[in-house]
Amino acid sequence: MPVDSNLVSVPVEGWTSAPQGFPEPQRLKRKLAKVLLLDGYSTRTLACVRSWGSNGVAFAVGGETRWDMSLLSRYSRETFVYTSPKRDLAKFIQEVNCYCRKFAVDCVFPTSEAAIMACSKLRHELSCVPIVPSEPMIEAAFSKANTLRLAESLGIATPRTVHISPANCDSIGALDVDFPVAIKSACSEVMHSDRTETSDNTAYACSRVELEKQCRSRLKRGQSVLVQEFIKGYGVGVSGLFEAGCPVAVIGHRRIHESNPLGGPSAVAETIQIEPQLLEATLLLLQAIGFSGPAMVEYKIDHRSGRPYLMEINGRFWGTILLATAAGLDLPYLYWKMLNGMEITSGEKRYQVGVKGRYLLGDTKWLCLCLKGKPASYPGEFPGRWDSLKSYFGSFFDSKTRDLIFASGDPLPFLGRVLQELN
Repeated sequence: MPVDSNLVSVPVEGWTSAPQGFPEPQRLKRKLAKVLLLDGYSTRTLACVRSWGSNGVAFAVGGETRWDMSLLSRYSRETFVYTSPKRDLAKFIQEVNCYCRKFAVDCVFPTSEAAIMACSKLRHELSCVPIVPSEPMIEAAFSKANTLRLAESLGIATPRTVHISPANCDSIGALDVDFPVAIKSACSEVMHSDRTETSDNTAYACSRVELEKQCRSRLKRGQSVLVQEFIKGYGVGVSGLFEAGCPVAVIGHRRIHESNPLGGPSAVAETIQIEPQLLEATLLLLQAIGFSGPAMVEYKIDHRSGRPYLMEINGRFWGTILLATAAGLDLPYLYWKMLNGMEITSGEKRYQVGVKGRYLLGDTKWLCLCLKGKPASYPGEFPGRWDSLKSYFGSFFDSKTRDLIFASGDPLPFLGRVLQELN
């Protein structure tokens, strides 16, 4: 990929840094002393635990079970278990407040969309400061429908998309679409009065019968639906820290394997230099939202044309955040510094290109699904069995590939991850 002319030149080959030429972000004046960190099951939280623990940041970390992997880290000295917002919102808030007092924290930092939405919606009931995006930012970034509408207004390429809500569900039969199509819920998480609910995964339809079946199933449960042009290609992410839409530190990665070959969380990814076109689109979008905090803007690159299409924004730390750390860019610690108005040097914004990060369990799931063969309903390209075996086992002997969860100095989170998968 070509080198972005806005990237800082550095003496070490294969390293890149944040773009210059943008105004300095406005630093928060509030000083934070200790964090209540939530969502201990996620790689996002594990990245914060390892980063903050090794840099002397004070925190207590909670999970939804005592086996959540972040609670097993050597850096997790104060831990707790709380009720998931997906089970009971009122109890979730009550327990967060209880642990805020118990651990004498002054802020709470959720890393999942469910907990972020709960802390944002009920922020006035919290006894400590929630580190979450504002409501307008959440509405713009957490809703795929809103994100795509904004991108289109800015001239950013998106797949052709039709938005169907429960109010206009009768329009399904009259949809003018070219098959195959992808069918997605408009939001990954739906907020109810008493709990949050995770939406269905992306499905695919090659016929009108399958299209109507998938749409009506989601609409019946109150989920708005996106019927989207199917793009055959691979995923690229432009990620980092932003303040009012201005970049503080950024990194690029491309997906090599996903835990589900049909689409899902990344299992193997590689750091890349950021295409100028993608950087420009990302900043245009986040500046229009005025987004502050960690975010990943996801694109799909069409195999045939090479054209990038915006897919969505993750307005939080993303699943491959540990890849940034492996490449030398400690984003969780930089976020702590950003929140506290501390100086971030240009050297701290650099990362190494060509580093591959692997989640072994996710990659093993990818292999098993590849060996089962391509589902009849999937319209895209599918890895062959022999190529999948070579790629999977070859990763064990690739010096550039690192397991992102297992660490010799902090091995227990990997065991916790195995237990999470078994449960």
